[in-house]
Amino acid sequence: MAGLLSILLAVAVALLCEPPAAAEEMFNYDASKPMHFFRAGDGGNCNGCSWIAAEGTIQRDTPEVFRQFLAKGWSGYEIAFNSPGGDPAAAMRLGEIIREQNLHTSVGKTIGRLDPEDDRINTVDGGQDPGHCASACVWAFLGGVRRAAKEGELGVQQFHDPEAIKEPKAKTASAIDRAADQSMIGALITYVMRMDANPKLIGLAAAETPWREVRWLKLQEIVDLGIDTSKDYSSPMTIEPFGAGGSYVEIISRTTFASFRHRLYCRGDASNVYLAMIPNSKYDSRTFEATMRGIMAERSVDLISDSGKRSFPLKLAAIESAPLGIQTSVQIVGATMADLQTAKRIEIAYDGLGKVDSEMVMGLQFDLAGDRRKIGIVARSCVK
Repeated sequence: MAGLLSILLAVAVALLCEPPAAAEEMFNYDASKPMHFFRAGDGGNCNGCSWIAAEGTIQRDTPEVFRQFLAKGWSGYEIAFNSPGGDPAAAMRLGEIIREQNLHTSVGKTIGRLDPEDDRINTVDGGQDPGHCASACVWAFLGGVRRAAKEGELGVQQFHDPEAIKEPKAKTASAIDRAADQSMIGALITYVMRMDANPKLIGLAAAETPWREVRWLKLQEIVDLGIDTSKDYSSPMTIEPFGAGGSYVEIISRTTFASFRHRLYCRGDASNVYLAMIPNSKYDSRTFEATMRGIMAERSVDLISDSGKRSFPLKLAAIESAPLGIQTSVQIVGATMADLQTAKRIEIAYDGLGKVDSEMVMGLQFDLAGDRRKIGIVARSCVK
């Protein structure tokens, strides 16, 4: 009996002495430290209930750190930045990964309790406070397929060498350094254009003096430079040459779900109307082709005008690789170029489709904005 009591006493003492499980602590990451990625959310199953918190300064290895984070498995679709900047080249690589993953980007400091065991921030009693994305962070932010930012959240500044600014008047730059600077600017221009933003943004950054100062972008600048893409948008129509003596009208659309280039043209004569659709985001070619084939099977399109809505069947013509991406071409059976000239909006019906396919189709809707005479010009230059 005494032996049993001794065992029970030992167990009780062990339980009392056992260190408690790591308790959740309030999340407050130092943004001057290297960027770290956290899972954040309140445990709900809704749009906006979970996101990736990107906190800290972008380092050379940040893109690889992010890939490792993604490899652990994460179903969020948005990444919220709170960063003072960092390495511009690494920021562009990070933006490329964000675009590959079709993630949305926003700005905000995540508030909640951090579980130190799995780097998860519980935001039930928190959420997001105002944050900042400055300097190189802006280039990473542009990687989002959908981007949302408010006035004063995004800041740009001149490119500078941290060592050189310690002695601004010292002759520290060689011809090689100047060549590297020009190479960086060229890479940024190409990158910004590929991310569907206006390269004038780079001019704003370069013009800001002194180099330590940050130019916080106004809301109108964020919209005009194509940085905020959170609102549905259809560009004015443009005419581009196509095929043997032909041309097409192009509209670039952007919705919550996707961004596409739409090309309207005719083959043979104005009674054979075609629509080509090219995504502005990268998709796995096989998955995208299977999705588009499923969507376009027995689907109809609505031409919406002031006088009402007219529906026409769609006939899949081709899905093929094009210079800007995978192009899906369909014939709008029974419609003429004159019908397009009176239409103000084009919508593809998505009844009977699942959630993912429905969202893709909603991304294919667009307005016919701008000079309507351009459609008439295209009608007189059909592809042979």
